[in-house]
Amino acid sequence: MFSKLAKSIYFIPVVLFLCESTGMAQPFRMFAVSDLQRVYEDGYKLPAPNDTIKLFGIRGEVISGQLALKAERNLTGVTVEAPTLKNIKDGNPLPANIVKWDFVGSVFLPTNAPNQPLSAVDRPAPAMFPDYLMSERQINIKKKSCQGIWLTVNIPENAEAGAYLGNVIVKSVQGDQTLPLYLRVYPLTLPAERHLKIAVRFSVNNFDKYHGINEMYSDAWFDMLKVYADNMVAHRQNVCQASISTIKITQSESGALAFDFTRFDQIVEVFMNTGKMDFIETGYGLTRFGDGGDWFSTKIELSDFPVKNSETGEIKTMTGDQVIPYFLPALESHLRQKGWLDRTLLSVRNEPSLHNAIPYMELSDYFHQLAPDLKQFESIETTMFGGLEIAGPKLDHLATWYDSFRKAQEKGTELCYYIVGIFQGSRYPNKTIDVPVMDSRIMPWLNYKYNLSGIKHWGWNSWTEDPYHTVGQHLGDGWHVYPVKGGVLNSLRWEQMRNGIQDYEYFKILEHKIKILKDSLGSHFTWIDPMQRGREIAGQVVKNFLDRTNNPQVLYSAKLQVINELVEFDKSPGIYIQTNPEMNSKLTDGSSVEVFGWTEPGTKIIINGQELPVSEQGLFLEQFVLHNDQNFIKVQAINPDRKKEIVREFIVK
Repeated sequence: MFSKLAKSIYFIPVVLFLCESTGMAQPFRMFAVSDLQRVYEDGYKLPAPNDTIKLFGIRGEVISGQLALKAERNLTGVTVEAPTLKNIKDGNPLPANIVKWDFVGSVFLPTNAPNQPLSAVDRPAPAMFPDYLMSERQINIKKKSCQGIWLTVNIPENAEAGAYLGNVIVKSVQGDQTLPLYLRVYPLTLPAERHLKIAVRFSVNNFDKYHGINEMYSDAWFDMLKVYADNMVAHRQNVCQASISTIKITQSESGALAFDFTRFDQIVEVFMNTGKMDFIETGYGLTRFGDGGDWFSTKIELSDFPVKNSETGEIKTMTGDQVIPYFLPALESHLRQKGWLDRTLLSVRNEPSLHNAIPYMELSDYFHQLAPDLKQFESIETTMFGGLEIAGPKLDHLATWYDSFRKAQEKGTELCYYIVGIFQGSRYPNKTIDVPVMDSRIMPWLNYKYNLSGIKHWGWNSWTEDPYHTVGQHLGDGWHVYPVKGGVLNSLRWEQMRNGIQDYEYFKILEHKIKILKDSLGSHFTWIDPMQRGREIAGQVVKNFLDRTNNPQVLYSAKLQVINELVEFDKSPGIYIQTNPEMNSKLTDGSSVEVFGWTEPGTKIIINGQELPVSEQGLFLEQFVLHNDQNFIKVQAINPDRKKEIVREFIVK
């Protein structure tokens, strides 16, 4: 079966090669390229070509691939036929609709981000930058132009592990070509649970302009909101926003305030009904900066609120001092009744800084007094934040003031970070269209390396008047999707962010396995850190906040390493090792590395050529001196049936 299937896949490329060698000019050239590199229309730094699209993943994962087309003459009527993937071993197909394709569209950037050196951007502007997955299913391509074609593969949760093959066919009036797609599915399943808090703020203010929906809260309006929600959860966003402005306040003749949560609940339920939205973020608008809302103000004060007289219908303005003492307890009570209290994250004042940290902390304490069970979740620009439960500094602030934030984390503060485009220090991972798409992919790797619980971003759809042609001051950082009348189109940055969040879940699977092992052993194994191995592998891609790879092969090799270790974990001989310091640490010549380990009974352990004694509990311990010419720890675990080898390398100078 394999030989027949392989011949059918590789037959057409061979014929095309023979045609070219005999002088028959091809209308276009087509080859596989990495999904972590852009295919520019003018061929700028065209990624390295491959003759096969090679992808891998696990069950339940959504993975990306890309091919590049270069037109040797004007092409018309270009379209794509997605393959049916068949198992090499038995010929059984995966469902026909799991491979989807899209042309990649480009947007014009007149300039690069002002906070980035040219070494940090993908290419100098002005230029057309590939950024979104087009809705068009047929296009024309000019001679000498290049076109990216994006592949999205949804691996079924019940897919049989193994290798699959199929043909991607690109058709045009001038001729067709075929490229093989090879998919390896590993015997693992991506968990449905989402371990990161992903909060990308969205807007519903322009449904009329972009979607042709004029009536707010109409059936069509809620249908579009569901389109938004479905897209978000498909990309593993699990924090939705619900505005407090949807909560209507009335006052009786006696002066008592009442709060109507009907619209608030309707909006939240759209997201919760997806079954994949874990948290509700709310509170924006409860406070404001002083001096007319100036971010530089040293004051933060309670907002005013429109209140309707329940008898006359008259609207009047009441101060925050008059409303907040009743509003927050009512909100907390309502959320408890709905079963949402533990899932709600409250903002006191977005982006407090050192110059207004004192009033921020006072208001935070006040809000805690009024609603003690409501967790506070804030984007901050200072290390002074009082009793805030979940702190989200800007990424550059987190890196610069990391020692302070780490101390807060050790005392129980949950840490995440937020990304803010042109208002962020240079060279850190970012979301403007001109930085490498790798930046969006590796952000969750930073989360794992530094034990950060989430990512915040200010713009899911903060579009300019025409985001396809005008990227605005923020160079596209304000949106992850593009508007069409019936919904949205995904950007490459949004696709890669989802992929990176899935990568993070790989680390969580590994961590969970190690934790189960630790919990099954005795007190001699308290040294096991379930996160260490994941940190070590993540560190191959993100060495620190600034030093990271832009090489797709490095990232995919690290991802494959996690898969291989997961697949091997439960196979005999069972073994787990941990070093102090961690792998890839910098050492001087002659420094010692401690090796801690566990193995199952009957296993012989040899480290760097030395056989070690193993206790009845499976414990082995030793330290080894490393040198320039031997910068690694090599562990061999041998039993009568099988052998494993584990290597940990260090930087020895």
